[in-house]
Amino acid sequence: MLQVLLALWVCLGCAVFLAACAWRAWKYASAPEHLRWDLYPVAHEPRRSYGGSYLEEKDWWKKPRPKSLWGEVSAMAEEILWLKGVRANNRTLWWGSLPFHWGMYFLLATTGGLMVAALGFSPPWLLFLLACSGGAGGALTALGALMLLVLRYTDPKLLPYTVPTDRLNLALLIILGALSTAVAIVPPGMSAVVSAMAALLHARPAAVPLTLGLQMAVASLFILYLPFTRMVHFFSKYFLYHQVRWDDRPVERGSVLQRRLSAALNFGVAWSAPHIQSGKTWAEVATTIPGDEKQKEQ
Repeated sequence: MLQVLLALWVCLGCAVFLAACAWRAWKYASAPEHLRWDLYPVAHEPRRSYGGSYLEEKDWWKKPRPKSLWGEVSAMAEEILWLKGVRANNRTLWWGSLPFHWGMYFLLATTGGLMVAALGFSPPWLLFLLACSGGAGGALTALGALMLLVLRYTDPKLLPYTVPTDRLNLALLIILGALSTAVAIVPPGMSAVVSAMAALLHARPAAVPLTLGLQMAVASLFILYLPFTRMVHFFSKYFLYHQVRWDDRPVERGSVLQRRLSAALNFGVAWSAPHIQSGKTWAEVATTIPGDEKQKEQ
């Protein structure tokens, strides 16, 4: 009975994860037009080395606007692999974030390798590599999460932005990392994981060791609620970078972008800041000089 419940729990976690991620991605993609930054350098701009843009060209609207795919890929790689932004802005946080993220990368790669092994390709050398990556991934995840949890309690810069769920997430990831390392290095090791995954892929329950059962249960809980947390940045950053930070398209008359911006300018304003008057549209706010109305009243 426990085997059946564990298999159902794993399937539920995967199903909710995929459905919730798809829903959130759709919400991001279909959201109204963003507040365009137009801040340079932009990663796909060939002049990014000195912060230039196509606007420097004479009659730029008559010329093609080349984009550098390598610029975008290299910028993304720096953020994904090196956490460049975190390192530049909060070096203390970076020391915990880097091992944490690399641990998650190792665990993700291990999961992919386990699926390959479960489908029938499982030579001894592959199981050895999976044991190494799974053990290292679990250890780095637990270490990084522990460092981040300590910072959440001690760093005055993080305290205003820390809520109980942040600490709960990190505590759960410490447990998950420790269990993943134990599963990888304690016999029967990866052979048991491959057997369990093969059973799941063939829609049948499988007997698993206690440690592996706990690891599967905790991992399924984590991926089930992951899309509903701020950790969803693992894919939401795509929209932040490509549709906000790097979106330097000119607003051409009659374009889809112009229609989307016009619709956004007709949204109502409901801010409480004294310099923003609620009850007006953004178009009215954007075309009103602060102080003009008071001068007219006087």
